[in-house]
Amino acid sequence: MPPSDVPPVALRTYTALRLGVVAVIAALGIAVWREIVNTPGGCVQRSLSAYYYTPVRPVFVGALLIIGFVMIAMWGKTFVEDAALNLAGMLLSVVALVPTLDANYCSTPQAGQVTDPEAKQIADARLISDNADAVARSFTAFLAVGVVVLLLVAVVGAWLYVRSPAKASRKALLSYLITWALAAAALLVYYLLFQHADDPSSFFNHRVHSWSANLAVACIIVAVASAAVDNARRSDRATRSWWQGYSRWTWLYGILTVTMVGSALVIKGGDRFHWFSGWADVHATFLVEAVLIFLLGVFWVLQTIERRSEGAPTY
Repeated sequence: MPPSDVPPVALRTYTALRLGVVAVIAALGIAVWREIVNTPGGCVQRSLSAYYYTPVRPVFVGALLIIGFVMIAMWGKTFVEDAALNLAGMLLSVVALVPTLDANYCSTPQAGQVTDPEAKQIADARLISDNADAVARSFTAFLAVGVVVLLLVAVVGAWLYVRSPAKASRKALLSYLITWALAAAALLVYYLLFQHADDPSSFFNHRVHSWSANLAVACIIVAVASAAVDNARRSDRATRSWWQGYSRWTWLYGILTVTMVGSALVIKGGDRFHWFSGWADVHATFLVEAVLIFLLGVFWVLQTIERRSEGAPTY
């Protein structure tokens, strides 16, 4: 459907969803900044996720759930971008619902700076116990809704495919099947891991949050890179030099991809190999999370501007 034929209500809803993501990222930044300036000594948590244990929790959880929902709801222009955004949205929802074990570093530094393995194990077990009921309720709801949505999409999609006189292309059909299969596989893995939630030493309690966050970032980077590749593929390079033939959007998305990857590698590499010292060493995770969520906001703004007159998806 050409952009001029899209109903105004659809365009307005599309614009509101896109701008809403930028708004909640800004709200999260303001809430975290407000918490920092009101903490004695301007203390900063060791990670953005650790603000789950502060008054910022409602904004933190709400922001990730909203961003995750919009990423799933918005269609990418290519199946790679669409699948990456769908998976990123699901993973960010898990990051919101399953808290990190990084304790409240500022209010209870003795819990946040435990170095003795036995004391750390006790501190982690207490955090898990304190949040067990909330995690169980919310994660059960997440799994149940996820299964229902996937089944509904599968049934409705198959019904529409059979009844529609104009069949989708093989590429489009394959893209939907791959996206659905990846989402179903992710839900299955989460379900199996969740069966061990009662064990304080389980992978679910110790690794699901961090792995989900890392994979979500990877999916977002794939989506940004896909936008760059799609623009490069559609650029007119026949009569121009290699650097002039690409559109400004190709360059912007490409630079953003390199910046995201570079930031993650430099900051996390510095943390792992002790390139930094002092505040930067302690807060490496906070820095990389803050930088990447800011760059996500930049990506979303760029896409909103680029696609303001386009009808997505194109496949």
